Amino acid sequence: MKIKASFRYNLTTTPGNDCRIEKAVELSPDDFFQMQIGPLQEMPFITENKNCMFDNGGVKHCLLALEQGGLDGVLIQSTGPDYPYYAAYISGMRDILNAELERAAAFIVRQCMENSGEGNWCVSFNGRPGSAHGYVACRELEERFGLVIRDGNGLDALLMDALRRQPGVTGAELNDGIVETACGLSLHERQDARKISSAGFSPERAAELFENAVSSALDLYRGEDLYAMLHGSFGLTIQEIRDHGYLSDQELADICQVPQQVLEGGMTVRDILALDGLPEDASLAHKNSVFLVPVEDLKLLTDSGREDFAALLDARVNDIRVDEETPELLLDGVEASELDRLHDELEAHKQAEEAMGPLM
Repeated sequence: MKIKASFRYNLTTTPGNDCRIEKAVELSPDDFFQMQIGPLQEMPFITENKNCMFDNGGVKHCLLALEQGGLDGVLIQSTGPDYPYYAAYISGMRDILNAELERAAAFIVRQCMENSGEGNWCVSFNGRPGSAHGYVACRELEERFGLVIRDGNGLDALLMDALRRQPGVTGAELNDGIVETACGLSLHERQDARKISSAGFSPERAAELFENAVSSALDLYRGEDLYAMLHGSFGLTIQEIRDHGYLSDQELADICQVPQQVLEGGMTVRDILALDGLPEDASLAHKNSVFLVPVEDLKLLTDSGREDFAALLDARVNDIRVDEETPELLLDGVEASELDRLHDELEAHKQAEEAMGPLM
C-alpha cells in the first residue's frame, strides 16, 4: 500500500515521504505502548522483518505495526538497528488501510463479475490464470492500489477478510499464491447485493469514525490519491467533495479529465455528446451495471437508434469515477437495464461488422 508519512528519528520532522507498506504486523496493546514510550529498545518483530524495510528510488519500503483492537499504526523503516530507527505514527491507520483493502476487494469482485460465469471463480496473484474465467495478478493490485500482497505479509489476511465481506462472496482463501474466491449468486443477484450493510454503529459513532477517516486522508493524501480515497474508498460524490472544499474545481477537472461544466452535474447524455474536450476513452456507467459504454460508441447510433434509447440519452451525469486515468460518467434518472441494452446492441453491431470482414 502507498501512503504519505512524516518520519521522525527514533519516534522523537521532515516533509512527508513516499512510503510503501511491505508487511503489516499486529502488536498487543502492551507491546504497542512499549514501542512508543521506549523507542530505543530493541524489538524482536523488527529483527524478524528486516527484509521488509529498505529505500528504493526515493520510496521508503516499510513495516506497519498495528495495535490489536486499536485504530492507530506506526510505519517503521529500520535497515540497521533493531528498534524503530525511523518511524511515523499515523492516527486512524487501520481505517485508512481497511478502506483501501475494501476498494481493492470491490475491484476484484467487479473484474470477476465481468469476466466469469456462474459458480466458482478464482483470482490469481502470481500472474497465472485462475481455474475459471477471471483473474487479477498481484502486480496489477500493486500498480493500481499500491498494495503489496504476498503470502504471510499480513496484508494478505486482511485482503481475504475484505473479500469475504463483499456482497455475494461465499468464500475466499489464499493457496500457493492464488486467491480462490467463490460466489454463489447469479450475476443480477450480485449486482443487487452490492450495497454493504452497516456494521451496526450508531449514527453518531458512524459519523465520528467517518470524520476521523476523512481527516486522516486529508493529512496524508493529495491530488489524485486524495480523490481516490474520498470518492473510491469513502463514497463521497463529486458534488460533496466540491461542497466541502476538499479539492478545487480545477483539481477535480484535471483528475477526472473532463471540462469543468461536467462537474456541476445535471448534464444529459445528449449534452455530453455535443461537448468538446472530453477524452476519447470516456465511458458511461451506472452504479447497478457492470458494463461501460464508450461515449464515442454512441455516435455510431443512427437517428432511429437514438430514438430507441431516448431514455438513456435524457439521463443525467451526476457523478464521475476515474479508473486508470479514464473518466467513467455515472448516470442517474435511468434504469441500469437501459445501459445494459445499449451495451448489448453496440456489441452485436461490432460483431456483425467483424463477421462481414473488410469490404472489397
